[in-house]
Amino acid sequence: MEGQATLEQRMLNDTLGAFGKGNVTTLTAERGTLLLEGWLNALRGDVGAERILAEIATLRDLLKEPKPDGDQIRHLLLSMASHTAALSHEPTIEPAVESQLKQLVTVLRNVSSQL
Repeated sequence: MEGQATLEQRMLNDTLGAFGKGNVTTLTAERGTLLLEGWLNALRGDVGAERILAEIATLRDLLKEPKPDGDQIRHLLLSMASHTAALSHEPTIEPAVESQLKQLVTVLRNVSSQL
């Protein structure tokens, strides 16, 4: 089905849209949890995604806590930004997706700096 976005592409678009300019105050913990659930579904079964899947699951669980640990969340966001940056340089990544991945890296780093 050519022309249809993959689940990963839809999640990337949804995530970038949810964060806007990377302002953490615009995203509720509930919305963040839903986005993370979507990423867990989108990346399940992807070869090499085990580490990022574990980080996403940990972040999701932290956001469900009554008083999430900001330092741990910041560490996870920065780690996820690092993984995403590395992914953006893969030769199989299309230029449009590369640009979006780089935007996501910026958003993750911006949000981590606001915690």
